[in-house]
Order: sequence, then C-alpha cells, then structure tokens
Amino acid sequence: MTTGSSYESLPPRTPGHPDPVGQQPYPPEGYSQPLATPTTGALPYGLGFLAYIPIPYLSLLVAGIVMAAVYPSQKTKGELAAENARHAANWGLSLIAYIVIDFLFFAIMLATRGDDSTGFFPIGIPVVLFFALGIAHLVVIIMGLVAANKRTVLPNRIAIPFIR
Repeated sequence: MTTGSSYESLPPRTPGHPDPVGQQPYPPEGYSQPLATPTTGALPYGLGFLAYIPIPYLSLLVAGIVMAAVYPSQKTKGELAAENARHAANWGLSLIAYIVIDFLFFAIMLATRGDDSTGFFPIGIPVVLFFALGIAHLVVIIMGLVAANKRTVLPNRIAIPFIR
C-alpha cells in the first residue's frame, strides 16, 4: 500500500551508513563524475561586443581596453585560453591604436577645412573609416568566438602583435 509520501522513493537506511536524505546521489558503479572542460579563451572576444554600445569612438575604445585587460586573468586558465586571450588582447590594443589614429585624422580634417568645403567628403573620410573599423571589429570578434569554441586559435593578420 502506498501512502503518497515522498519518503517512499528513498532507499532504505543501512546500519553504519549516513542518512541519504539531503545528499547528492552517487554515480552508478563504473562511472565517474564528469570532468570540467578547460576554458577556451572565448571571453575576451565576447567582451568585444561592448563596442556596440551606442557611443561613437568611446565604445570601441572601451571594448579594446576590456579585451586587453582580460588577458592576465585568462593566462592562468590553460594554454588554449592564454593563446586566444593573447590574440584578443592584441586585437583590442590594435583597435585602440586604430581608433586614436582615426580620431586624430578627424580632428586634423576639421581643423584644416576651408570655408568653401561643402558636402560630406573630404571631412567624412574619418567617419567612413570609423564605420569600416566597426565592421572589421565585428568580423574579428565573431571569427574569434567561433575559433575559440572550435578549440583553435584565430590568427588575426590585421592586429599589431603588441603582446608576444
């Protein structure tokens, strides 16, 4: 006869063994607990999506800084994570350099423009470069995330190798 109590599904207590209530069940004989998978270093590439906060120039700078700042913590999480984090940090630092150069180019174009200049170009060249850099950044972080999840390293050819 069943009473509908939840205690009926518990195994019987045996003398000398602790009460099984509230304990995790043990795996069956011959099986072990699953091993934790090593980290892949996808985190720095994923943090690159911070660049799409809608604040021009500043958001790309923040993304580059964060991607580079995560590298020291990822170095200790395994060889694959360290390599991916190093490549992401190099891309983040390169992104910072490219954005600063683009901003300086924009400031120079604004300072040296004449009164007779009308239209979007030539002053719009740095703006077009900014959008091209944003698209390149999106492509690099997606390719880096895909490579990290495949447990490989993305060889980024447009990143300056600041960290070797």
